[in-house]
Amino acid sequence: MGDNEHLELLRLVGEALYGERWQAPIAGDLGVSDRAVRYWISAANPCPEDLGLRLLAIVVRKRESLTGLERVVLERLKLTGERS
Repeated sequence: MGDNEHLELLRLVGEALYGERWQAPIAGDLGVSDRAVRYWISAANPCPEDLGLRLLAIVVRKRESLTGLERVVLERLKLTGERS
């Protein structure tokens, strides 16, 4: 996977998870500075070769977290009888 494909995935995942201001939050998830993300986007520095796998791991973690949250909300709605 080349830098262009990595950058497309980075932008796709970042915007899907965090909206317009995605660079700093995705940097935090990746364990890098937001400056590093900006350098990748501007092509000043190459993307890490494992960026695609790291983005996949973030998506999986977020999905698991949201699934757990969904269960909690559904359970609370059952307790209050407030279902649609």
